[in-house]
Amino acid sequence: MAEKHLETDDPYEFVGMRYTAEPGTDPDATMARCFIEEYALMGMPREKTMRLFQSPYFAGTHAILQRRGDAFVRGLINDVYGQPAGEVQHA
Repeated sequence: MAEKHLETDDPYEFVGMRYTAEPGTDPDATMARCFIEEYALMGMPREKTMRLFQSPYFAGTHAILQRRGDAFVRGLINDVYGQPAGEVQHA
C-alpha cells in the first residue's frame, strides 16, 4: 500500500480556528455540550464521556474541565444524557 505524503494544499488537513463569541454566550458550555452530544449520539456511556474530560490526552475537553470544574461538566452531561438512575431531583 502506497503512502500519501501531506501536501501544503491538502483539503483534508485539520485546521483549528478561533472565533469571537457573541456577548452573553458561554463558549465553554457551548463547546462542551457539542462534545457531549456527539459522544452520546455515538452511543458512548456517560461515565466514559466524563473520563474523556478527565484525560489530559483529550486537550479540548480536558481544558474545559480544568477551567470550569467537575460539577460544571457533570451538569452538562446530565442535561444531555438525563439524570442518572437513582438520583432524586429536589424542586
